[in-house]
Amino acid sequence: MVVADGEDGAHEVRARRDAVALLLRRMPLDATDRRLIELLQHDGRLPFNRLARELGVTERTARRHFERLTAAGVFQITAVTTPEVLGYHAIALVGVELDGTRGAGDVAAELAGFDASDYVVVATGRYPIYVELFCRDRAELARVVDQQVRALPGVRSAEVFLYLRLHYQQAQFARARAGADGGGGVRPRALGALDRAIIGVLTHDGRTPFLRIAEQLGVSESQVRQRVRQIIEGGHAEIIAIVNPLGLGYDTTAWLALRVASGATAAAVADRLADLPAITYVAICAGRFDIFAEAVCLSNTELLELVDREVRGMPGVADVEVAVYLDLHYKRLLPLGEPER
Repeated sequence: MVVADGEDGAHEVRARRDAVALLLRRMPLDATDRRLIELLQHDGRLPFNRLARELGVTERTARRHFERLTAAGVFQITAVTTPEVLGYHAIALVGVELDGTRGAGDVAAELAGFDASDYVVVATGRYPIYVELFCRDRAELARVVDQQVRALPGVRSAEVFLYLRLHYQQAQFARARAGADGGGGVRPRALGALDRAIIGVLTHDGRTPFLRIAEQLGVSESQVRQRVRQIIEGGHAEIIAIVNPLGLGYDTTAWLALRVASGATAAAVADRLADLPAITYVAICAGRFDIFAEAVCLSNTELLELVDREVRGMPGVADVEVAVYLDLHYKRLLPLGEPER
């Protein structure tokens, strides 16, 4: 573990504390809470008068539910986009093995505090912990793995699965499961400088008024409005409520680790996986597994049917390992700052 001291150490401690504060938490939800989140997962910028009408409550009540849930960290309104747009060019899922001196929950909570981590899972199967790391480049990724993950007390070893492509992501769980528009979702696409800047602002707060964005970027409000519409319609980003799936009742969420059969292509298999309603995330990787996919299911039975009926018999799939989530630490991905000079 890297020990922090002096001013640099204080900065590191603050950064980790701030990172933990961004984690999405679980708490009991009533029917209005759940419906509110569902609406905001469809469109995170819905105005309060529309939310109130859809919920069948007063605007004041809708606002109160929204503010209570955001203050509690249950969801955050953000722009979900490809990591490269935010400055991340080295991404990996790391399978962590423990040495038995610490519990998985304690180690996972500490991993979640690292600046580079955005998704930490306590799971069944081969690895008791998975941590997803987003870094500026591969040199930074190597430093994070060696100096932070592998050096953490309780960690025996860490196996790195470098993402060759983050192929598909869909944080709108209900829409993905309904199969609407082929699942929609965000896939890798190139963007111009203005679009990247707009998305950067919206990752911090997806409900930032367009006028404020325009003033910040030195363009017109109509231009921002038009660009946001085209960004969303083009599948470059989604502005939605992100939420811990375990907090919405998707208690059988799992990583599926796949090996691609000889003669098949990882991209073709990834495309087939992305078309399955329960699949919300697909990454093509280097390492002993070729693909990691996240399945968001309501029950063990639903996951079993997905794996047996859809995934194992899928053309190009040679083998599948399933790691069911026991706990999850999840936070939004923010734009990478300029390197320190």
